Amino acid sequence: GHVDFLAEVERTFKMLDGAVLILSAKEGIQAQTKLLFNTLQKLQIPTIIFINKIDRAGVNLERLYLDIKTNLSQDVLCMQTVVDGSVYPVCSQTYIKEEYKEFVCDHDDNILERYLADSEIPPTDYWNTIIALVAKAKVYPVLHGSAMFNIGINELMDAITSFILPPASVSDRLSAYLYKIEHDPKGHKRSFLKIINGSLRLRDVVRINDSEKFIKIKNLKTIYQGREINVDEVGANDIAIVEDMEDFRIGDYLGAKPCLIQGLSHQHPALKSSVRPDKPEERSKVISALNTLWIEDPSLSFSINSYSDELEISLYGLTQKEIIQTLLEERFSVKVHFDEIKTIYKERPVKKVNKISQIEVPPNPYWATIGLTLEPLPLGTGLQIESDISYGYLNHSFQNAVFEGIRMSCQSGLHGWEVTDLKVTFTQAEYYSPASTP
Repeated sequence: GHVDFLAEVERTFKMLDGAVLILSAKEGIQAQTKLLFNTLQKLQIPTIIFINKIDRAGVNLERLYLDIKTNLSQDVLCMQTVVDGSVYPVCSQTYIKEEYKEFVCDHDDNILERYLADSEIPPTDYWNTIIALVAKAKVYPVLHGSAMFNIGINELMDAITSFILPPASVSDRLSAYLYKIEHDPKGHKRSFLKIINGSLRLRDVVRINDSEKFIKIKNLKTIYQGREINVDEVGANDIAIVEDMEDFRIGDYLGAKPCLIQGLSHQHPALKSSVRPDKPEERSKVISALNTLWIEDPSLSFSINSYSDELEISLYGLTQKEIIQTLLEERFSVKVHFDEIKTIYKERPVKKVNKISQIEVPPNPYWATIGLTLEPLPLGTGLQIESDISYGYLNHSFQNAVFEGIRMSCQSGLHGWEVTDLKVTFTQAEYYSPASTP
């Protein structure tokens, strides 16, 4: 959950059945922790909170519990107590503390009615209600441990299987979402797909993105007990790995379009820097390497500045810059230097304006008239282009050329920054024929 990689983390939210939010018992809640948890809450993803590093000196769990309730959620349920670095259950199928019974009553009307009626409620009923509340993201169980010393890890694994349940397959028709791409040391492209519905079989011929394009599955692996194994079929809720499918991109789907979690707000990078190879003759090698990294992580944005011809990379933070630099050197054997990191700004018009560039009126060098209207739009809207010109007067292909010119101009405004959140309307067009053509 490092802040420099929030875009990558948020991308995985689309195909999650549940999440384990890991907190350090020593460092506690960080800025990105709150951002991630708020997103998990908004998307109603079942979440287990795991407090790691309980073996560290100076840990104050009571203070951390208060911090969790203050900054994350009041609806947390500590499933264990920690004594001398060991964890002991206080809530299970066979035993529920009295205060936890009251907690469950506060969150479930059915249990509350039975409790007030003095009906006998077995611990299994409380436990099953807790499982249902976690599945609805109304309650967040808290567990403890130390990954380094294998403390509490078995209990965490049991909690995952108890509280995070795979969704039921709603159709036998294949629906698979491509969420990750990587390249092995030999350069083979490996695509990871989550099977949402149906199954993917070796030698299947399947459609990509509901298009007219089909591919044949020539190899197929899945993950079993932490290892990759070759298989003939991968079923719903499992991970399929397919190699050497060059047309695949992150976000593609096979078969029916999957119903994924919606409502994610994409985080845009706020920094950028020019990058130069130590050896100028390796510039094309750098571009090729960055293109490979972009295939693996679409949030990596790079371009060639049309004015300075410099290669520019957009960044989320300094850590990402260091990792890119290391990847380029270790994976692609090319050393690069990043120039000064600058903040990315965006320009936006403050009021509506009309502009006409008249034919035969300097500085217009062309035998044509172009009229545009620019007006500001709400923040986050982006660029919108419309035309008031009849296609009977100026056909579609020539109007598209005007639109492309508008898009290119908006990439770099008066001060060199992207111009966005505006509507541009093509309002006037004239040309002399045969002195000129559209």
